[in-house]
Amino acid sequence: MSDTEKPVLENPIKIGPIIGLIVFFSLARGCYSSHKSDHAESGHVPLLKQMLVDKSATIAKINPSYKEVTVKIMHVPMKHYEVSYTYWADGAHSGTRTLSEPPTSLEMPIYYAKSDPDVSSFDPEADIKKIQSDASSNSNLYWSIGWATFGVLGLLGWISEIRKYRKAKKAIKDAEETAYQKAVNY
Repeated sequence: MSDTEKPVLENPIKIGPIIGLIVFFSLARGCYSSHKSDHAESGHVPLLKQMLVDKSATIAKINPSYKEVTVKIMHVPMKHYEVSYTYWADGAHSGTRTLSEPPTSLEMPIYYAKSDPDVSSFDPEADIKKIQSDASSNSNLYWSIGWATFGVLGLLGWISEIRKYRKAKKAIKDAEETAYQKAVNY
């Protein structure tokens, strides 16, 4: 490089890496939150088991207008149905549930916890299995660690770019200062 050529500095502060870091750390946080909520739900298992022991069931009135939701997973449509319902157990209670099949009638048997009638389930055994399966799985935690690792590696790369930029900027400033000193002190 001759004395007349100046190196071109490229500003390391770009929007792409910043968005990438935000996405990676948001995904890591979301996966970790899912992991924590899966373990927090395991606190409902004793209530669900008690529902089965007590056989505390009543009839839930299903709202006739339910919502059909179709989700495509790898181009395969998966349908589920969001229903709202009300039931009477030491007062009126209501809730919403997601079913794999559309409701066949406007009344369905529902289990409720005698100690807390707001806690209810159409199928406590299936709910117990799902909660225990989710709580025993650490896949969300592993995904969280993976996304956080990508975020940290991206952050380290970005910091490296900033250091190179500052070092090159300092070298240019020092070269200009040296050239100025040579010109002044001839």
